Amino acid sequence: MNFNEHINKYLFIIPAITVFFIALIPTLKYQWPLSWDIIYHVQYAKIYANYGFVLNNPLFNAPVGEKINYPPLFHFLLVGLHSILNIDYFQITKFLQPILAASIVLSVSYVAKEFYGKIAGISSGFLIISSYLIARIILPIPENLALIFLPLAVYFYYRSIKENVLKYALIAGFMFILTILIHPIVPKIIFLLITAFTIINLLWDKNLKVLKNYTVFLLILITLAIGGLIIISILNPSLLNNIINQVSSLIINFGTSPTQNKPISILFYLGTLGPLVLIFATLGGIFAVKKMQKKNIYIIVWILTMFFLSKAYWVGINVISYRVLIYLLIPLSILGGFGLSQIYYKLKEYNKISSKRFRSIFLISIFLLSSIFGVLTVNDPTIANFGATTEFGYLQIAPPTDSEVDLANWFNENGDKNKSIIISNLYSGTFVATESWMPIHYGFEYFNNNTPKSRFVDEKIGYIVFDKRLTYKSENDSITIKKVDSGYYPLFYFSKDISENINSLIPSYAEVVYENDDFIICKINTS
Repeated sequence: MNFNEHINKYLFIIPAITVFFIALIPTLKYQWPLSWDIIYHVQYAKIYANYGFVLNNPLFNAPVGEKINYPPLFHFLLVGLHSILNIDYFQITKFLQPILAASIVLSVSYVAKEFYGKIAGISSGFLIISSYLIARIILPIPENLALIFLPLAVYFYYRSIKENVLKYALIAGFMFILTILIHPIVPKIIFLLITAFTIINLLWDKNLKVLKNYTVFLLILITLAIGGLIIISILNPSLLNNIINQVSSLIINFGTSPTQNKPISILFYLGTLGPLVLIFATLGGIFAVKKMQKKNIYIIVWILTMFFLSKAYWVGINVISYRVLIYLLIPLSILGGFGLSQIYYKLKEYNKISSKRFRSIFLISIFLLSSIFGVLTVNDPTIANFGATTEFGYLQIAPPTDSEVDLANWFNENGDKNKSIIISNLYSGTFVATESWMPIHYGFEYFNNNTPKSRFVDEKIGYIVFDKRLTYKSENDSITIKKVDSGYYPLFYFSKDISENINSLIPSYAEVVYENDDFIICKINTS
């Protein structure tokens, strides 16, 4: 192999390098990592660092704690990086952003290259960059770590069928296990796709031989599950019950209530997936249908499966539809890369534009346009702000505001860690608990100025925190509280200005000990 051939072999890594530098823009521009989710993931990492592997979160639902219904591998990674680098957890997650984004794009580019060749590989990577969903793949969350393995697991299972080599099914099974330890949804997607591929192969070849590949794919999971259950049942039967409950909770995580889902329109698909992805995926679909190869059927079924999953609320299954779009983007980009590569080769048939130079300029123009779309997306300031919408309007929940940082600092320096907090804004409470190690007590609405002191003492509640932003207009003369759904947590709004009416909201044995622009801290005097 000469030097040029060696270089051509690794061209598919160019999109990953490109997205790495694009993702550096928001990483260096903003103080905090992107997303609200990372706040509680950092909290879990700190819990594991302090208590080892536990199934209960002592910082939520004090004083009894709350089950951790989340796989731990991402959090173990944060603990390991913190131990090695000795830097703040939030800074670690912040600088994971370009690494995770590059790894996802590299994974998709590699799989596209293996399916359709080097031009398709590099093209699919740049098509991902052109999508608005680049704003999602740069988030430092467990889902994106697991997404690295999703296309690889699918590819290796496909390869095991194509070459009739069981070791590739075993590799796919190993990656499946990794995703089970990282994120609750990604392994379900992998299992769904692998099962669909198996059914397709059964129908296509009319041969049961593929069931051997399917069994090998599941072999590691079955072996670990049986072995682990036997060992735990012998050493710690009570822990076994907890693990079974946790796993059951993860398995049914999609839920069954369609009323919790937010349906999305076709226009939302178009705007979010991006015009370049959809144009070239459509062309790729046309070329794929004409050739009708088995691998093309796999990719098309992959796309259709993800599309119908995003519409699962039609049959009563609760999914967060817009979050499923990232799973749809991956096969669409692979098919789009195939479409773009076919156009590149088809141009040879037209004399005036058949030169390699012209065709290369065409490709590079698409790649540059994709990169420009990516840069414009990450430069949009809205990608750094995350909020909750209620009937009373929008509330920023990430990044933490100056008032929230100040609130956490106050509890860090002055809070009694043996007592808990009740707070009207649990999003802010999550950040405070993560940064100050103060436990959060649920049930804010059940405590008021008439609550007996003994109840605060018995439940070890030391502080009441009010978010002054949570108010609404009312004609009532007296101040009232209203519990409002915000999607993840309830928020508690008051009908009048909180500062002006604070004395009527807290019991006589409580006092205001601190106030900033957005929050009031009241301490319960139990002596």
